[in-house]
Amino acid sequence: MRQRLLDPYQTVIRAFNRVGIRYVVVGMAGINYYARAPAEAFATMDYDLFLEPTLKNVDKALGQLERLGCSMGTSGGALKPRELEAIVRDRRTLVATTPDGLTVELLLAISGFTFSELAQDAATVTVRGTPITVGRLTKLLQSKQVANRPKDRQFLKRYKLVLQETPRPASVPRLRLGHARRAPAASRRPVLPSATPAAWLRQAKPRGYPPRSQDPPKING
Repeated sequence: MRQRLLDPYQTVIRAFNRVGIRYVVVGMAGINYYARAPAEAFATMDYDLFLEPTLKNVDKALGQLERLGCSMGTSGGALKPRELEAIVRDRRTLVATTPDGLTVELLLAISGFTFSELAQDAATVTVRGTPITVGRLTKLLQSKQVANRPKDRQFLKRYKLVLQETPRPASVPRLRLGHARRAPAASRRPVLPSATPAAWLRQAKPRGYPPRSQDPPKING
């Protein structure tokens, strides 16, 4: 019997959903959920989760990650429990490393948007029965524009080129990076995050394409 390969981050999302942790998937991991095909997905070394920056929510998230065997740290090294209150107050990033060596970044602030602004119209992707909260594509692109780091500028340039080179229906407009709100999010199928192997991407079987809104359609594996 053929063994099913699973998204390694799905375990984290299921744990967060089970206890009501408030999060939104952002960064390139979030953007990749809107890719129509693997060719439109981008490699990323981590999985970015924007957490509601309250001490209770962040502490609950850390508890779940520790139960999953993750080691916790910050840019300054291993996380010390007594530092958590200051970390939340200063909106500093936390980093979780899974037993398999994968990285989950817990962001308490992102460029351009507060948590409530990103969460209020977040989309929901269902991957093999697990609902995943993902930021709107237009907002994720705008956040990268606002951050304006060298790696963000490089990504946006590559993203535009990929979309220009990928065949799409005539009714779908080209992405104009200067007007991120007009990004054709409604036209794209999501795939699993680009950190996952191509085998997982091939197992994605979107239904209901194209969607009628910016919500990515469900994925059934």
